[in-house]
Amino acid sequence: MPNQPKDPLGSTLSLPLKFHHSLQDRAYLLETHPVRERRYRIPTIALDRVYAIVRERVWTCRTGTFFYGTPRTGKSTALTDIHERLDEEFPRVYINRVNARSSGRPSMAHIYRLILESRDHVLSSRKDPDLLYNNLLTDTLMGVGSRQGSQFVLLIDEMQLLNTTDIQQLLVLHNGLEQKKIKMSTMSFAQPEIMHRRSAMITAKERQLIARFLNEPIVFEGCGTIEELRHILKVYDMGSEFPEGSGWSYTEFFLPEAFKHGFRLENYVEKIWNALSMAASALEDGRIPMEHLSMTIENCLLAAFKDDAPNFTLSAQDINAAVQGANLELFGALMQS
Repeated sequence: MPNQPKDPLGSTLSLPLKFHHSLQDRAYLLETHPVRERRYRIPTIALDRVYAIVRERVWTCRTGTFFYGTPRTGKSTALTDIHERLDEEFPRVYINRVNARSSGRPSMAHIYRLILESRDHVLSSRKDPDLLYNNLLTDTLMGVGSRQGSQFVLLIDEMQLLNTTDIQQLLVLHNGLEQKKIKMSTMSFAQPEIMHRRSAMITAKERQLIARFLNEPIVFEGCGTIEELRHILKVYDMGSEFPEGSGWSYTEFFLPEAFKHGFRLENYVEKIWNALSMAASALEDGRIPMEHLSMTIENCLLAAFKDDAPNFTLSAQDINAAVQGANLELFGALMQS
């Protein structure tokens, strides 16, 4: 019986007994393909660049680093990637990811509750900030102890949603852990509005908060060069696989006959880049948001699925339709307004 391949999230897929490059088999698998379900992650140059920065900050027990960028550039995806890679490379570091949300009014309990909720802690619904703080401190010490380490890394997504009170309470946690000889490193991702918050805190001379959590702003960028796009297209062509163990790259899955006769997305890098760049011209930096880039490639592959042939080519019309379907031009106009 053939090996049962798994999707990128680990669930086993049920396949026909005869597992070949046939139209029937591809149609059977299409519904669960990561490209169709938009459930995959491309290892981009930008992701590697960001991880290298975070890795160095964690290794040296630094804090205060945060990345900021416009929506849809892939910040949340990067945070997931960072979490997984840190967990693998630093087994003795206790890591916690929090998805921030705003509170209706300043509350000393809010950030503690968010962190405990992210751990599915049974006491996260408590209202008393002192009790929540003590629960969080104890739980964090236990988490660090379970790793037999002395460092806690807090990853925060949508940092701009936290207010000054939230950040002040993070400082309390930071100091509490330091008294227990535990180093706390905070790595955050945010929208550009975080820079206004930082400026206001500088004006208010909140030096401690800046030093601990907002000391080092780094711009998080989408795809900015044709070479970065080429790297991404190569992953679709040769560096991806579905189903697991099949040997089929994403491009080959959608266009097996064309792929066999030399079709590669990389061969269209200039045409795809020009179409994306034109659609992104309204954006300030002209960089391509990863969400819209991925959607463009997905649109190309999904539209081509039924047209596979040895002489298949992507026309300019195909590429423009894929870009248009990704709504990049509309997004650019929205960001400009």
